[in-house]
Amino acid sequence: MGAWGHEIFDNDSACNWQDQLLAGDNIAPIQTALQRVIDAEDRVDADSARQALAACEALAHLRGRPGLQEAPLDALSAWANQHKDVPTDPLIPLAKLALPRIASDDCELKQAWCETDQFDLWLATVEDVARRVE
Repeated sequence: MGAWGHEIFDNDSACNWQDQLLAGDNIAPIQTALQRVIDAEDRVDADSARQALAACEALAHLRGRPGLQEAPLDALSAWANQHKDVPTDPLIPLAKLALPRIASDDCELKQAWCETDQFDLWLATVEDVARRVE
């Protein structure tokens, strides 16, 4: 599955996406990641879902609602503090469309987690970031 834990940044795809976000000075990567999940025609591929979850976590940080992850997200928090004046309201509807697709049976990532004994932990992580993006 390419992951080492149930938290959002416990996989290479999300970490690589975060590196891209932190290297830039705008929120375009957040919008792109969310839109990719929304625009998926059939199934949402696992990497797109992982990146969209990371985008939702970044959005939550921008809105001043970081989570209680096991691994500290100091770099993401610092980036969000530097960009706290960026308008995030246009991204909320995108997150509200993307998150249900990730939690649906049409998502490869959800299907992969369904086959593990940590599915409930992963789903709780998805639900937590959804609440914080709200």
